[in-house]
Order: sequence, then structure tokens, then C-alpha cells
Amino acid sequence: MSTRDDLTRLRAMKTDLTPVGLDLGGGSFTPYFCTPENYEFFASLGVDGVHFVLLPNDERVFLVDPAFGEISAYVQPVAENMRRFLSFLLSCRDANVISQIWWMSEDQYRELLREDAKNRVPGKEEALNAIQREFSLEPTDPFAPVKTLCRDFDASILRFSHEYYDVLGLERE
Repeated sequence: MSTRDDLTRLRAMKTDLTPVGLDLGGGSFTPYFCTPENYEFFASLGVDGVHFVLLPNDERVFLVDPAFGEISAYVQPVAENMRRFLSFLLSCRDANVISQIWWMSEDQYRELLREDAKNRVPGKEEALNAIQREFSLEPTDPFAPVKTLCRDFDASILRFSHEYYDVLGLERE
């Protein structure tokens, strides 16, 4: 199955996924200046404008984080495809953790996992179990794969709106 087929299956699930950091409410999503052109909204964390998108002719899942442009690009790949993303989610138990891997050391990542495990979020177990059942996936630790994806990512494939260049004071390519 393709990433888009898996996204369709995910959207069709009757389970609330917000307890694991996936707000699939695409109808209410407004793109940010750093959301790439021709994106397909996948999900939002529901805080700080952080969201996940798919790009045309690409199976990868991308993170868009409007707050981290000073450190790195606003857009980073976080999984080779949707199934891999969901297996990472099963391991981390929250999409917020996945959204931070690209800038963290492994020690910081492991500490975040420990801290997050202490938080008892109503509906989290139900959401994770539903994903595991629907997709027949096992948890996969995302740290090394996400770091590799980000390291090898060629951001020149990204296309942005005029607003992106205006906000950053850049000449449009």
C-alpha cells in the first residue's frame, strides 16, 4: 500500500488520535508561511503550528515546524512512509516526540521518552492499540532512522509560497 492509501485508512478509523498527538482535522488547517507548496495536510500536534504533511510524488512523511527555522530548515522528513511513521508512533507513544528527534541528542530523546511515559493521557492506550490493530505494526525506535533521513535530506526539492520568501527576506528562486 502507498502512504496515501495508509493515510486514507488512518482517516477512516473511528478512534480519536489526538491523545497520541495526531489531530487529523484537516478541514480546519491553515498553512503556515513555511508549509511547502503542493502539500497534503496529514495531521497537526495542535500546538505551536507543528504539523505533518505529504508532498507530491513522495512517500515520506514530513514535519513542518514554524518555530525552528533559525536552527534548521522548517521542514524535515520523519519517516520513509506512513507505515513507518505509525510504527515510530507506536514506539514513542506520541507524535510530539517524533517531531523533536531531528534536533535532539540521543540522551535528550531517551529522557523525553521517560518523561512522556509518566504522563497518563486519557485515550492514549486506546489510540495506540487501534493503530496497531488496523495496520498490524510493531513499534520501531525512530531515533537513528529519523536522524539519517534528516541528515540525507536535500531540501532543494521543497517549494514555498511568496510569503515564505517575504517573511525571511529572501529572493524567490
